[in-house]
Amino acid sequence: MKTELTETKTRRVYTLIRNRIFQGGYELGSLLPSTRELAKELGVSRALIVEVYEQLTAEGYLEGRQGSGTYVMDIGRSRPFLIQQEDSITTDQLSFSKDSGDFNGIDFRPSFPALEHVPLQKWKRTALEVYDNAPSSAFGYQEDLSGSWPLRQSICQHLLKFKGFHCVPSQIIVTSGATQAISLLCKLLLKPKDIVAIEDPTAAFIHNIFVSTDAQIVPVPVDEHGLCVYNLPTHSQPKCIFVTPSHQFPSGSILSISRRIQLLDYARRTRSYIIEDDYDSEFRYGGMPIHALRELDAERVIYVGTFSKNLFPSLRLGYMVVPQELLEPLLELKRMADMQCPTLPQLTLAQFMKEGHLERHITRMKRIYGKRRKHLIAAMNEAFDGKVTISGDASGLHVVAKFPGRNIDLLTSMQLEEQHIRIYPAERYTISKEKYTESLIMGFGNVTELQITKGVKTIAQFL
Repeated sequence: MKTELTETKTRRVYTLIRNRIFQGGYELGSLLPSTRELAKELGVSRALIVEVYEQLTAEGYLEGRQGSGTYVMDIGRSRPFLIQQEDSITTDQLSFSKDSGDFNGIDFRPSFPALEHVPLQKWKRTALEVYDNAPSSAFGYQEDLSGSWPLRQSICQHLLKFKGFHCVPSQIIVTSGATQAISLLCKLLLKPKDIVAIEDPTAAFIHNIFVSTDAQIVPVPVDEHGLCVYNLPTHSQPKCIFVTPSHQFPSGSILSISRRIQLLDYARRTRSYIIEDDYDSEFRYGGMPIHALRELDAERVIYVGTFSKNLFPSLRLGYMVVPQELLEPLLELKRMADMQCPTLPQLTLAQFMKEGHLERHITRMKRIYGKRRKHLIAAMNEAFDGKVTISGDASGLHVVAKFPGRNIDLLTSMQLEEQHIRIYPAERYTISKEKYTESLIMGFGNVTELQITKGVKTIAQFL
């Protein structure tokens, strides 16, 4: 009997191949890859591919020709309605067919905080105090869709201390994490066929948000100095540009001051808005935190922040600092999206910040993450006898490990997951493929030093 995991994986591969047929990825009459080739591409067993090919042949999508291979049959030109109802599937999803919360091994997930160090007791005491003293109006609808005024005041003070720029509470909109902030900005700034420039590589969920707008995505490469500004479109004007300048995800590079100035000049010239996602740069391990791009231009830069990394993800509170002209249209979109973020968690967070708990927590976690970072780098160098290059480690909760001459692909990650080790090949974050095949993105936030040692040894033995 097949396990639930195998059933899910088989169904996903079936859907992937069928979608490729419908969408023209496999043209009518074309020869499909051999079962061995496709199994290697998708990182699954050859037997699974054989089973899927047989199923698609039985349903009339494919035709097997003895001694020649498997071909796509002519199924007509119209696309069935059902293809629009199914979730799109990518090869990246095949390696993680069970929910992340079910994984009990060592997970080197990047940009994920240490859940065992959530300051739960302080949070509970603050929440109880807020609940006890909250006025009855706090249990109704918020009149101000921008969010709790005390929280927005605390955010202003936090940004001045950690990111070096002034703003006022009226410029801030509290959102359900950075994800909602970026989604609202996409809905406001982009319509189908508009141009948007985004970093490549980037977080998969970011790419998916922009794809959902049907805008034309222009991937812009990054290097050790951040976004390659000279690769931005010259014959067209993007409506917006997405960047992570303080700690590029996932490369870890910092956008240099010369490129910051070039990027701002470009945005002013093309009248593009810059969406600055600052997701984890408070955890910097040498010197002061990197100042925000928004410090240099409050009119063209929309700053997006989150509390998922410096507190805990399930809090689902983020924010954006927006130019005045975008405030009202964004609030109208926020009204249609969810009316408001929950009030009591906002009040709790505001009080938590006011009493200095967040700042002390960040200071404490910098020490813990700093030790884990050093331990990971040392363990990697020892396990691979120095034949690994570590970069992107100046801040944040992950590093980039490059293994010259080694191909780190989906199959590798699936085989390691069978050893209870979850890794993240850099290729899964790229738009233009085949550029980062030798690299891993190694998160150290939610793994202990003992787990790091064990996990790295297993990776080294496998590779």
